[in-house]
Amino acid sequence: MGTVLSIIDFLLLLTIVISASRWVWRQPAQGFGPLLLSICITLALLIFATVSFTAASGLAAGSSLDQGILLIFLVAIAIAARMSWANNPVE
Repeated sequence: MGTVLSIIDFLLLLTIVISASRWVWRQPAQGFGPLLLSICITLALLIFATVSFTAASGLAAGSSLDQGILLIFLVAIAIAARMSWANNPVE
Protein backbone atom coordinates (compact mmCIF):
# COMPACT_ATOMS: atom_id res chain seq x y z
CA MET A 1 0.00 0.00 0.00
CA GLY A 2 2.87 2.38 0.80
CA THR A 3 4.43 1.95 -2.63
CA VAL A 4 1.12 2.60 -4.37
CA LEU A 5 0.57 5.77 -2.33
CA SER A 6 4.09 6.96 -3.18
CA ILE A 7 3.48 6.41 -6.89
CA ILE A 8 0.11 8.20 -6.74
CA ASP A 9 1.70 11.09 -4.84
CA PHE A 10 4.50 11.39 -7.38
CA LEU A 11 2.08 11.43 -10.32
CA LEU A 12 -0.18 13.93 -8.60
CA LEU A 13 2.68 16.29 -7.77
CA LEU A 14 3.96 15.99 -11.32
CA THR A 15 0.50 16.97 -12.58
CA ILE A 16 0.39 20.00 -10.29
CA VAL A 17 3.86 21.18 -11.30
CA ILE A 18 3.09 20.76 -15.00
CA SER A 19 -0.29 22.52 -14.84
CA ALA A 20 0.99 25.45 -12.80
CA SER A 21 4.10 25.78 -14.95
CA ARG A 22 1.97 25.71 -18.11
CA TRP A 23 -0.19 28.51 -16.73
CA VAL A 24 2.83 30.62 -15.73
CA TRP A 25 4.63 30.15 -19.04
CA ARG A 26 1.50 30.99 -21.09
CA GLN A 27 1.21 34.44 -19.58
CA PRO A 28 2.28 37.24 -21.93
CA ALA A 29 5.96 38.04 -21.52
CA GLN A 30 7.07 41.65 -21.64
CA GLY A 31 10.78 41.76 -21.08
CA PHE A 32 13.16 39.86 -18.85
CA GLY A 33 11.32 40.44 -15.53
CA PRO A 34 8.32 38.19 -16.19
CA LEU A 35 10.61 35.51 -17.63
CA LEU A 36 12.71 35.54 -14.46
CA LEU A 37 9.55 35.38 -12.36
CA SER A 38 8.31 32.40 -14.40
CA ILE A 39 11.59 30.58 -13.85
CA CYS A 40 11.49 31.32 -10.10
CA ILE A 41 7.90 30.09 -9.81
CA THR A 42 8.72 26.88 -11.68
CA LEU A 43 11.74 26.24 -9.44
CA ALA A 44 9.66 26.92 -6.32
CA LEU A 45 7.05 24.42 -7.53
CA LEU A 46 9.74 21.79 -8.09
CA ILE A 47 11.12 22.36 -4.58
CA PHE A 48 7.59 22.16 -3.14
CA ALA A 49 7.00 18.90 -5.00
CA THR A 50 10.26 17.40 -3.74
CA VAL A 51 9.57 18.32 -0.11
CA SER A 52 5.96 17.16 -0.35
CA PHE A 53 6.97 13.84 -1.91
CA THR A 54 9.53 13.26 0.84
CA ALA A 55 6.93 13.94 3.55
CA ALA A 56 4.35 11.74 1.82
CA SER A 57 6.84 8.90 1.53
CA GLY A 58 7.28 9.03 5.30
CA LEU A 59 3.50 8.89 5.80
CA ALA A 60 3.13 6.08 3.27
CA ALA A 61 5.61 3.99 5.23
CA GLY A 62 3.75 4.66 8.48
CA SER A 63 0.70 3.10 10.08
CA SER A 64 -2.62 2.39 8.42
CA LEU A 65 -4.05 5.58 9.90
CA ASP A 66 -1.24 7.62 8.32
CA GLN A 67 -1.83 5.89 4.99
CA GLY A 68 -5.57 6.55 5.19
CA ILE A 69 -5.05 10.24 5.94
CA LEU A 70 -2.57 10.49 3.06
CA LEU A 71 -5.02 8.79 0.72
CA ILE A 72 -7.81 11.24 1.65
CA PHE A 73 -5.41 14.16 1.16
CA LEU A 74 -4.27 12.84 -2.23
CA VAL A 75 -7.86 12.39 -3.41
CA ALA A 76 -8.70 15.97 -2.41
CA ILE A 77 -5.65 17.30 -4.25
CA ALA A 78 -6.47 15.17 -7.30
CA ILE A 79 -9.96 16.65 -7.44
CA ALA A 80 -8.56 20.19 -7.20
CA ALA A 81 -5.94 19.44 -9.86
CA ARG A 82 -8.59 17.98 -12.18
CA MET A 83 -10.68 21.12 -11.81
CA SER A 84 -7.68 23.23 -12.84
CA TRP A 85 -7.24 21.13 -16.02
CA ALA A 86 -10.91 21.60 -16.99
CA ASN A 87 -11.73 24.04 -19.76
CA ASN A 88 -12.44 27.59 -18.76
CA PRO A 89 -16.14 28.50 -18.80
CA VAL A 90 -17.37 30.50 -21.74
CA GLU A 91 -17.71 34.19 -20.92
